[in-house]
Amino acid sequence: MAHYTEFGAEARKIMFQKNIKMKDIAQELGVSVSYVSDILKGARYGEKQKPLIAKMLGMESEE
Repeated sequence: MAHYTEFGAEARKIMFQKNIKMKDIAQELGVSVSYVSDILKGARYGEKQKPLIAKMLGMESEE
């Protein structure tokens, strides 16, 4: 099982509930699936993408 950051774990939970795939988010942002995965795991910060992911999923942005 992957180790997600608090943000990543919450994002994955919402993605599961809304049946949103990582590829859908990646496509919307114009980045690779592995890049989105790295953001959720904390391997990359994703300064520009993180707020967009939060907005897409209806999460409170953590700015």
